[in-house]
Amino acid sequence: MISRLEILPNEIFFNIFSHLSWNEILTSFWSLNERFNSLVCSTFSMNQTGIIIGQTNLSYKIFLTKLFPLISNCSSLINSIRHIHFDGSNSNSYDFFNQNENIHNYPNLESFVLNQIYLSELLIENLSLLIQYRLKELTLILDEDIFKVFRLEDKPYIMVSSQVKKRLLMFKDLLNEIFSEKCQLISLRLDIPRDHSYLNIHQCLSSSAISNTIKIQYCCMTLRYVDIRLHYACLIEHLIEHVPNLERLSVYLRESWNRNKLWDLTIGPFEESDTMPVNKKFDVKRLKYFILKCGVNYDRQLNYLKWFFNNLSNVEKMKIRLRINGVCKKSPIINESIVDANFIRKYLMSDTINNLIHFNFYIISICKFLSNYTERTINSFKIHPFFIERQWTNVKCLFDPIKFYQHLSSSPSCINNLSEYFPDLISYSDIFFWPNLKYIEANFHEKVHLYLERLNELFPNVSCIKFDMGSQTYCDNSIVPFKMEQHKLTDIHLRYVTRLDFGLYFSRGFGSNGSCDDQNKERAKILAPLISMPVQLSYLRIEQFEWLLHIIQYAFDELEENALINVRYLEFCVPSCTYGENETVLLGKNLVPFLSKYMPYLQTLCLWKRDDFPWSSMESLNGEKFSGQSPDISQK
Repeated sequence: MISRLEILPNEIFFNIFSHLSWNEILTSFWSLNERFNSLVCSTFSMNQTGIIIGQTNLSYKIFLTKLFPLISNCSSLINSIRHIHFDGSNSNSYDFFNQNENIHNYPNLESFVLNQIYLSELLIENLSLLIQYRLKELTLILDEDIFKVFRLEDKPYIMVSSQVKKRLLMFKDLLNEIFSEKCQLISLRLDIPRDHSYLNIHQCLSSSAISNTIKIQYCCMTLRYVDIRLHYACLIEHLIEHVPNLERLSVYLRESWNRNKLWDLTIGPFEESDTMPVNKKFDVKRLKYFILKCGVNYDRQLNYLKWFFNNLSNVEKMKIRLRINGVCKKSPIINESIVDANFIRKYLMSDTINNLIHFNFYIISICKFLSNYTERTINSFKIHPFFIERQWTNVKCLFDPIKFYQHLSSSPSCINNLSEYFPDLISYSDIFFWPNLKYIEANFHEKVHLYLERLNELFPNVSCIKFDMGSQTYCDNSIVPFKMEQHKLTDIHLRYVTRLDFGLYFSRGFGSNGSCDDQNKERAKILAPLISMPVQLSYLRIEQFEWLLHIIQYAFDELEENALINVRYLEFCVPSCTYGENETVLLGKNLVPFLSKYMPYLQTLCLWKRDDFPWSSMESLNGEKFSGQSPDISQK
């Protein structure tokens, strides 16, 4: 007899699967019958559902006892998987990989994401095979810890083990292989943190570095799309030389970037002959789209960008996201110039433009001449012959009276959306990534409701919001009390936000703030509606455990029913067991009852504490952070 569920067509099941995580699909539908097994396999084959090990709600026990054996022992699933995503913050990632040593044998694996994963020898070996025979797309976001190992090579007085040296050489060879004829990748995203030992990484593709490695042809013919984040720009020059068929290049230069060594762009004038002859162009005939995101602090950095643009000949579409900060008195161009049409044409575009048909820019600069230059800046584009000829005159300029920034954009909608949120946003660097940013920091400001009301519309990809609660150390006249009309918050529902952070400090030194009752009440009446906004809050970080108790004590009516029931990860500071007032010391007795009642499905609890836990010793807690995992926190 056919059940009602099986009457539904495949298209409806595929739509249902699109709203579920991969582990939910497997635990709910696998092994029901052959049809559902086939549908699950088709889902893994058609899109990038894949194996994504990064969710905080993925139970370690369920993964290890059910999901991993299922995947490892089922050939139909192995043959269907096209996408694997590992997150270094989740221990399941390492277990999956370490117990699945031959991951390069997944026959149809096309996309591989490694986010903050430490590169072991086994992983490097598998990556080398994957880029040769399997992968079309690779995302490699390196763990900062690996560069701590690399820096040891520059310190002769530190003995580096042969194993560390071997891993270092293997990683160098891997980067070289990615840009060689061995590589079959089409798309690459590479994120390299600051590396003081720049000769190891950022110059690994230079001719001098390649000559000391294995002899293969360093020219990757398959790569079409590269998104790279790095600290030294020289790697971009080397990359361009080795990827002749590159079509789209996105570059993010980290803060205080340099060209190929520390401070080489901050002293003296940049000479074009430092790298290439003046008249030599980058040989990338297929490169049509170039994206640049960076900050400029010195004239020499600006001159380098100008040199770089002059060496790109075939680009048809260019997108620039730039922050200009005058931090050096010996940079007359930056400190004495108005960022307008003349400035952009002279310093941020090639002298000879043949193919450019689309130019999109967003520039943030320290404003030297107050807001009355806004109209003058806009008019500069309307009278400049170059911009008039190409009809690039619809430019919007906005002056930020709080931080004295000038925002200049070729997309007026970006400025229009930004203008009403100045009081709330903290980090202006995030503006470069609008509307694709996933994380936002917001001031705890009385007008924050204006920002949150349109969050679903303007920032559909934001999943985490951090609220700066300000100084909460003592209750005195210097503290600005929390003032906000609660009715402005109660009707806001955030569909995509799953994580909220409240506070500034998560460390052993902050266990209790000793705030006065009035401030506790005001804070609780604001936190309650904010915590109630996400449709499904699964990840909560709140600076003090007391704040949660105050919400129940003073603002329970403002807290949405079951607002905390979906929380799977919780992190906060707890007060000392031996120091402080008696009331504060005894707060811990409420911990387990509170969590059992309001967060019954909590999986991970991370506690920050000034001193030792009563059930442990300092030797067993040799660190600053205590975390525990349990499917039933009430049993801890």
